[in-house]
Amino acid sequence: MSWSRKVNWTGGLSLMQDDELKPRGDDAHFIYAKKPTIGLADGGGGWTWRGVDAAEYARQLMTDSLIALHNQPKGAVNPKMVLFEAYSNTRAQGSSTACIMTLDGHILRAINIGDSGFMLIRHGKVIYHSPVQQRSFNCPYQLGNTKDHPSLAMVHELIYIYIYIYLN
Repeated sequence: MSWSRKVNWTGGLSLMQDDELKPRGDDAHFIYAKKPTIGLADGGGGWTWRGVDAAEYARQLMTDSLIALHNQPKGAVNPKMVLFEAYSNTRAQGSSTACIMTLDGHILRAINIGDSGFMLIRHGKVIYHSPVQQRSFNCPYQLGNTKDHPSLAMVHELIYIYIYIYLN
C-alpha cells in the first residue's frame, strides 16, 4: 500500500529585540496564504541617527505590498509589479531592503533588493542563493528615501523543492 501526504505550513516569526524602545526591531513581513506569497523588509537602521523610526518604512512597504497583492489580476502573482506598486505608494521616511516571493505550482517567482534574500535547498543542499546587492560592506541597496529604485532589484524564477528565507 502506498500513499502520499502533502502538508503546507505557513507562519511567521518576529524575534523580540533587546532594545526596550524598539522591541519589534526594524523588520517587517507579510504572509498571504491564499496566493502563496510572502514578503519581508529590513528597515535601514542608519535612519535612527536622523530621528526617523527605521522600522516605519519597512512596515509601510510590506503593508503596501499586501495591498498591491490584492490588486493583482487573477492568475499568477507578479512580485515585480507588487514591489513597484508598493514602492510608489509608500510615503514613510526611511528605507529598507525587500524580498517578495510567490509560489505557482513548482515555480518560485521572486524579487529582491539589497541583502534580504532567499535560498533554494534540495535534499539538504543549497543549490541557489539570491545574490546580495550592496555598494560596499554593510551598505545594501535600499528602497525609500534613497537613490535606489525597484528597477535595480533582481528578478528570479526558479523551480523549487525546499526554500529557506532569511534577513541579514
